[in-house]
Amino acid sequence: MYIILGSGIVSRSVSTSLKQAGKDVLVIGKNEKELEGLKELNIQTKVADIGLPNWADNSLIKKSQAIAILSENLNDNLGAIKTIRNRFPEKFIITSSADTMEATELFENGADIVIKIEEVLVNRILTELEKIEMRQLSSDLVETIKGAGNNGIAIFLQDNPDPDAIASGMTLKRIVENYGIKAELYYGGNIGHQQNKALVNLLNVKLRQLQTPAEAINIVRSSGKVALIEASLPSKNNILPADVVPDIIFDHHQIDLNLVKGHFIDIRTKIGANSTILTSYIQQLELPIDSLLATALIYGIKSDTSGFTRNTTSADWQAIAFLSPIVDMNILHQIDTPPRSLETIDIIGRAIRNREIKGSYLVSFVEFINDRDALPQAADLLLQLEGVDTALVFGITEDKIQLSARSRDSRVNIGMILEKTFGKSAGGHATMAGGTIDLGIFSDVSDRKALLKVTSDAVKKKFFSSVGIEFEKEE
Repeated sequence: MYIILGSGIVSRSVSTSLKQAGKDVLVIGKNEKELEGLKELNIQTKVADIGLPNWADNSLIKKSQAIAILSENLNDNLGAIKTIRNRFPEKFIITSSADTMEATELFENGADIVIKIEEVLVNRILTELEKIEMRQLSSDLVETIKGAGNNGIAIFLQDNPDPDAIASGMTLKRIVENYGIKAELYYGGNIGHQQNKALVNLLNVKLRQLQTPAEAINIVRSSGKVALIEASLPSKNNILPADVVPDIIFDHHQIDLNLVKGHFIDIRTKIGANSTILTSYIQQLELPIDSLLATALIYGIKSDTSGFTRNTTSADWQAIAFLSPIVDMNILHQIDTPPRSLETIDIIGRAIRNREIKGSYLVSFVEFINDRDALPQAADLLLQLEGVDTALVFGITEDKIQLSARSRDSRVNIGMILEKTFGKSAGGHATMAGGTIDLGIFSDVSDRKALLKVTSDAVKKKFFSSVGIEFEKEE
């Protein structure tokens, strides 16, 4: 049996809900008129002043599973707590308070749990405001999509798209097509990571690779609208020219919002994955979702949160809970465990061999590479070394230096460090980041050994200097 003390509106609501759930309830309060309505619901009641010791029936208290003290009078609640604690110190007591000061006093006198009414109210209001905002965002997105007309929407992903970008692009494409508008996915760079290739192949994702910004601008000119996914600024980690203003932007990376231009913008830097943001639109618009899209989205969240262990928010968990029953677990396992190429293994080996550690920082130069997607794999592995809290791995691909960094140090924001050190073409999150540096005139250097030396020294010096560590050039 549950004993509810107090006869106010909160007490009556709680006791009614418990009764409807099939629980045995006794309500004790001093306002007989307020208790009358509960009798009609076959709820046991007793008229007594809970602020005084004589209200308590020892046999009833002994039989109770828990006691909720919910009077609107603080002194009555304090009196009831003291009475119960004196007679039955082991009984579980839950109560409510108007504010933090009251909560402190109730805790000090023996309450096990104190529900602060102001917090409940604030949280509920915030939840409803978020729902209103989501409805408005969804309405604005649909209006923007419909404005594309027969020319459709060109969806540009970040360069070298990862699972989160691919899944987010797939989802936006599905939303667009639901309103009778055509959409295509485009990307610059390569899809080299084994898991990314597996995701594209197993889920039959249709993507078009572009080689130059000139190709991108031709597509922009022939499309009704342009969307940018997992990036916020054209030309920064994407193949769009810098002067293009996207109509739709979805991103979750840290960015100066004053720099972002677009018609519809949804950037949530505190969310663990872009796939979570796109899932919220599927839910709000009540669109059907099949197992393949659900599998892509949950793998996108898993990938960007490092197996749900990094930057995973309540919104990410809510998306996971929504997607999990629909996921194809067999395909998800195949995506998660693809074979690694010989080049990937070789790059990881070079990263281990060439590591340089100063304090808790590790930097490794893997020299010339074709598969840039091996860099984050190497960085993740090196971060597991004892004493290492931040790892940067970099290599050269044709005319660019490719960067990938990871950190588990709460004092370090690796995304901001890379952007500050190497410019706007680098950045990311607090715990994971990447970027590129143009080799410029050095790309024509014929002496590969000299190029490696200059590149290694320059990147290491700038990185170590940015984190306050002196760098010594190799002889």
